[in-house]
Amino acid sequence: MRTLFAACGSIALLGSLMSPANAAEALRPGADGYIRHWVMLAPIAISEKESCADALLEEQIKAEATLRPKAGDKIRIGGKELTWRNITASTNYFDFNAILNSVNDHAAGFMVTYIECGQAMTNVTMTLGSNDQGRLYLNGTDIYAFTDARPLELDADKGRVTLNKGVNVVVFKVINEQNSWQGAMRFLDKTGAPLTNLKIKLAP
Repeated sequence: MRTLFAACGSIALLGSLMSPANAAEALRPGADGYIRHWVMLAPIAISEKESCADALLEEQIKAEATLRPKAGDKIRIGGKELTWRNITASTNYFDFNAILNSVNDHAAGFMVTYIECGQAMTNVTMTLGSNDQGRLYLNGTDIYAFTDARPLELDADKGRVTLNKGVNVVVFKVINEQNSWQGAMRFLDKTGAPLTNLKIKLAP
């Protein structure tokens, strides 16, 4: 079931192998506009007694909508210490299992990225896909959740957003039921062309 969250302010309803990213370089989306540079935290174990759909709509991290991590930040969850790390996807989607070099069933993971804009950008379309459940926060607002298990489909869901002048924070949570664990996201302009000139940061 797809769940759409009401938005407020300027935000509308939102209808691989990895390698370390160098935060010092000028980071941009890929040629097709997909965001490949992220700060990642994973895996976070989910109880086998809990459904992944329920887990998606709960907070694995307190105030997760307002996360502002950078590489090296540490957090303790369920008695286990995890560390945020920079990653760069070599394809249009990120793959948690490829990064971790292991299969992680019944787990949650977070990807955070910072999009810096010289001026406000209206009529921008955000597209995303996830394997399995996905939830997304933009600038602290909970705007999207998909609660069913599914394979990854690029641009499976989309909706209009406004990118504010300055730094825009994207927090993308993906839950894995079993096997593949992936996600993808990009921005398109009002003509449907990918936005490739956005500046990406890996720290707030």
